[in-house]
Amino acid sequence: MKKVNWNKLTGMVAILGTSALLLGACGSDTAEAEDASTATSISESETPTLDAIKESGKLTVATGTYVPFEYRDPDTDEIIGYDIDFAQILADKLNVELEVTDMQFTSIIPSVVKGDYDLAIAAMYDTPERREQVLMSDSYLETGMVLVTQTGQHQDIESLEDAEGLRVGVKTGATSEKIAQEAMAEYGINYEIIGYDETVGAILDLEAGRVDVVVNDLLNQLEINKTHDAVEIATEPFTESNLSIAVQQGNEDLMDFINETIKEYKADGTKDELYKKWVE
Repeated sequence: MKKVNWNKLTGMVAILGTSALLLGACGSDTAEAEDASTATSISESETPTLDAIKESGKLTVATGTYVPFEYRDPDTDEIIGYDIDFAQILADKLNVELEVTDMQFTSIIPSVVKGDYDLAIAAMYDTPERREQVLMSDSYLETGMVLVTQTGQHQDIESLEDAEGLRVGVKTGATSEKIAQEAMAEYGINYEIIGYDETVGAILDLEAGRVDVVVNDLLNQLEINKTHDAVEIATEPFTESNLSIAVQQGNEDLMDFINETIKEYKADGTKDELYKKWVE
């Protein structure tokens, strides 16, 4: 029976995201098809520019709810998180105020296509489907999918191939659901996929024994593990994904500015600082 190599996992996570991972998404968590089908029906408005943002005095940002990347502080109701701190860096460089609006995840890309917001940052995976609708930035953080089990249970699970006949929890419409569906076809096996609106529901059912394994984003799961010691990461990351920022198509000057800022924040140690603050 193979144990998870935590030294290897730590090293892999350092490569994936500066160190080690609670979305899907976020992550992970994607709902790419919904993004595409909804966004195509929305007409684009005038493309915002860096000059227009500076003239308005504010940078408008669309986001979702995905701890630790973006969520409301239970004491102040203020939207905080890793992504919000990065958005603040962008606003500070432009010398403007930051205005953040949280919404349903599937509404984020359409809102950028329509031009309601200057950019979207929401622990979003960079996918071909999204790139058909918006410009996606260089990766500002890397992550991957893992399998989660009850602590000390199902230690024989090393991949979804080992989930034959089990109950697999996923986030509906997210990357985790897509991966679980594709794995059955790939391995020629069958298991019951149980979908949840939010990943935390899958984790609660995992703790209660109503599902046997959960597919989740590494960074998101690391956050969950801080308050749920009855579950554990059972595998090393078996996918690689980039988290990126979305802007309206045609707004290359803003995208160039974002990509330059991403390079700077990786080079000057800010990425490490944010990771330690919000993820570790």
